[in-house]
Amino acid sequence: MTSNRTVAHQNALSQVFKRTEFTLGVIIIVLFVLAGTLTKNFTSAYNLTNLTKQGSIVGVMAVAQTVIIITGGIDISGGAVAGLSCMVMALLQTRTDTPFGLTVLACLAVAVLCGFCNGVIIFDLNVPAMIATLGTQTVIRGIVKLLCGGLNVTYTDARILNIGTGKLFGFIPYLALIWLCVAACVFIILRYTTFGRNLYVIGSGIEVARLSGIKVRKMFYMVYSFAGLLYGIAAIMLAARVGMAQPGTGEGYDMSAIAAAVIGGASLAGGRGAVTGTLLGTVLMVLITNAGTAFQIDPYILDVTTGVLIIFAVAMDMIKTRKKA
Repeated sequence: MTSNRTVAHQNALSQVFKRTEFTLGVIIIVLFVLAGTLTKNFTSAYNLTNLTKQGSIVGVMAVAQTVIIITGGIDISGGAVAGLSCMVMALLQTRTDTPFGLTVLACLAVAVLCGFCNGVIIFDLNVPAMIATLGTQTVIRGIVKLLCGGLNVTYTDARILNIGTGKLFGFIPYLALIWLCVAACVFIILRYTTFGRNLYVIGSGIEVARLSGIKVRKMFYMVYSFAGLLYGIAAIMLAARVGMAQPGTGEGYDMSAIAAAVIGGASLAGGRGAVTGTLLGTVLMVLITNAGTAFQIDPYILDVTTGVLIIFAVAMDMIKTRKKA
């Protein structure tokens, strides 16, 4: 009996060591200790605060990407959706008498609508997710430029700006709190709700999902709309951090979010992904950039490093998928 318990305990430990989260956690700790030991200002309060702010917006969008990737999809329009939502809120605040609460609701509504449109195009028109979201990204970028005439729109409402600069208890940035709250909510949804479990079933195969009684069309609408809602939250965070809406607001964030999700263990083949891994993937990406700056490494070399890391993560995922097949 004791021998069986020992074997079970060893197997449990072995599974922990094999998890993506464990590997990422070790890398993050080692990198943090090295940067903190070998550089002067890396562990300063200012730099740590800045590090969490850098990761917060990408982190929220990466959570949205994780939800979509679990279904076997992908969304490269996230940055554009956030940019449009940010611009709509800015225009309503600066050029109309719309109350603050309604401008925030409009921001979220626009993002949800964009997400819903993605779901319709992908499911009902049977357009591959990458092509569909590339198309909507281009359309949305054009709409943003039409709305603002190619000009920046500056926020003047202190309530928005306070989100970007404010801190709880004087040291926890509001942006980081929003990121953690979003991550916690989505973690609960994926782990404990029927909606979350259905996402994994769809990722394993649409036909399997249909045979399981899942309303696939409804789920596609819901998952892309939900991702849109998270993009809308990211848009509010962008507005708070930058203080203005720009024609190019959100550019590059979608690819960074996808990278964080994939590095965190989300499988592009669908059926696998976790918020905890995405959280650590985001931290690792931001830490590489921040620590690289502290070590005065050429930013182009950091871009190459991040690219290699993404390729490695995807390659390992493909190898695992082939072995299971």
